[in-house]
This record gives sequence, structure tokens and C-alpha cells, in this order.
Amino acid sequence: MRKFIAASLVLFSGVLLSQMAAAEEPKIETFGDWGYQCEKAPNGEGDFCYVFQNVTKKDTQQLVLGARVAYRPEQKDPLLVVTVPLGTLLPPGAALVLDGVEGVEPLKLPFFLCAAEGCTTVATGMPSALIEAMKKAEMASIRIAAPNKQVVGLPLSLKGFTKAIAKIKK
Repeated sequence: MRKFIAASLVLFSGVLLSQMAAAEEPKIETFGDWGYQCEKAPNGEGDFCYVFQNVTKKDTQQLVLGARVAYRPEQKDPLLVVTVPLGTLLPPGAALVLDGVEGVEPLKLPFFLCAAEGCTTVATGMPSALIEAMKKAEMASIRIAAPNKQVVGLPLSLKGFTKAIAKIKK
């Protein structure tokens, strides 16, 4: 009987903790394949809002590609930060390429840091011509180099991007 009560208390406390954690999680609004989220700014002054897309493996939920776009008050153009899997060849960096769109140069993304979740690029300004082209396109890709120097394109859906970018620009 004591084991049953102890197990029930552990289960109940786990449910309470998960409910408390869910209450503390930031609300995510979605626009197609893009999410919109706000977090407390690192300096403690207000919120920091961004749009994002995470691409994960279906079977393991491991992150394959994470993309975040945000405006900073002192920046005219939005900034893009991308996270890709460990094992990426770092010297060439990454690049945002619009598939099937001519006249738009790839956006070069140098790497900043690698950690357990993957390798992250430096926050890079996105020119307005690129943003406008992304609003019209359906797909983009983040191109990286594998250790064997083979170029790999990680798909990035642009479904919902127009509404998502309009939300953070406000």
C-alpha cells in the first residue's frame, strides 16, 4: 500500500510539474511552416520576438535545421541565424539559396559556434531584395558542406513566411 501511495505521489507531482512547465512555456503562433515566439530579452528589457522553423528527423526528432529571423531595434534589415547538424564542414560556411529564383544571390552564413545541438551561424542581415524574393518563393535551402566536401541542401519551406515576417516587423 505504501508503495502505491508513494508511486501515486510521484506521478501526481510529475503531472503538476509538467503543467507548471507548460504554463511557463512561451506561446507559439504559427503561420504555415513558420512559428512566431517571444522570449524575455537577455538584458531584461521587454520581449525579444522572432520567427522560426525547425526541421527534425521524424523518427528521432533530432534537429536537422533550425532557422530564426528577427529584427533588432538598431538594424534596418532582419537577421538570420541558422543551426545545422554537427559534422558540417565549417570553413565554407553555410548559404541560404532560393530554389528556382533567378537574380538573387545566395546569402553567405559564416559559422559562429558549435555546441551539442549543432553548429550555429553568425546573425547575418537579410537584404530587402532577398526578403521580397522569399515572400514569392515556395522553397529555399540551406547549403552546407559535408566532411567529404559534398554540398548538401537542407530544405527550408517558405510556406507562411510572408505572414510570419510581417508579424515580427510590427
